[in-house]
Amino acid sequence: MINRLKEKREAERLKNPILRDKSFELLLDTVKELKPKRILEVGVNVGLSSIAMLLSCESATLTGLEIDEEAIEEAKRNYKEFGVENRAKIFCGDAGEIIPVLTGEYDFIFLDGPKGHYHEYLPYLLAVLKKGGILFADNVLFRGYVLGEKKVPHRIATIAHAMQKFIAGVTLDPNLQTEIIDIEDGVSITRKLN
Repeated sequence: MINRLKEKREAERLKNPILRDKSFELLLDTVKELKPKRILEVGVNVGLSSIAMLLSCESATLTGLEIDEEAIEEAKRNYKEFGVENRAKIFCGDAGEIIPVLTGEYDFIFLDGPKGHYHEYLPYLLAVLKKGGILFADNVLFRGYVLGEKKVPHRIATIAHAMQKFIAGVTLDPNLQTEIIDIEDGVSITRKLN
């Protein structure tokens, strides 16, 4: 099953932006270690990360958010192909409108949606993240622009600045424990302490 998923990911990489290999492995290692019961994924795309997380943690259920209706239809086909359709549901719409009205608690949140909005989502995501839960965010170093490694072009300055605010939010809050991992496009792993 995992080999089939790897083949599908490789084929998808040619047409869709998907989580890179090292970040993908780190995501799955984190899920396997935490063994979450409820997962929230912001930015489902075609569902391959969802499937991998659910296959890695067979007791988990997943709620996904995605704005692209075609991607959702493909994700649903993929869920069925890999036998996880009964453990995953997707809400179609703008994450900025859905996240503030989420209820319940999640043990694990995978944030891979619109990069310029991570900091706006943060208080709402923390509100539904269970104590001891993990917020795993991809692309936090945004091509090296966030930490000032490169001069930020004007066209992406807003995204880089927003991501800096997100990083400040997860690293300066005493109720959170965050590790920024400089692999690929950067990953942050934040544990909610209180």
